[in-house]
Amino acid sequence: MGQDYTVSSGYYGGFPHGYTKRIMALFPDIFNDATPREKILHLFSGKIDTQEFPGMTVDINPELKPDYVDDAQRLEKVPLENFIFADGDPPYSVEDAEHYKATMVKRNLVFKALGSRLPVGAFVVWLDQVEPMYRKDQFKIVAAIGMVKSTNHRFRMVLIFERV
Repeated sequence: MGQDYTVSSGYYGGFPHGYTKRIMALFPDIFNDATPREKILHLFSGKIDTQEFPGMTVDINPELKPDYVDDAQRLEKVPLENFIFADGDPPYSVEDAEHYKATMVKRNLVFKALGSRLPVGAFVVWLDQVEPMYRKDQFKIVAAIGMVKSTNHRFRMVLIFERV
């Protein structure tokens, strides 16, 4: 990820410097001036900079002022049918979840919610330390990229799923 170890948002667990730029470069047909931000969804959004990484935000914490205050394990308030791209960077451990004042996320429930209502052809980019459980009749993995921020940091995977 380079030599800059900062997190631009200053938020614990925020995306590493350069991460969002690299993800957007993988999806030039989505991240362009023609795609409305209402087609892009950031799960577990925290304090994401939507000027840098356009899209709508969802978080369980209303203090963070997301577009949707909702539990990513259910996504009942989010019109998933309208989105063509979603990304998620959930807490990796119980200790991480405590930093966010939340409980540990059940990844399989997030994918169950996404798989039930995202349109066919939508992409999900998932940054995590584990591959989440998902239904193969709802998603296929189109890429798996290993990511290391620097020495003494966790190894993570960027998994790219397509809704089938």
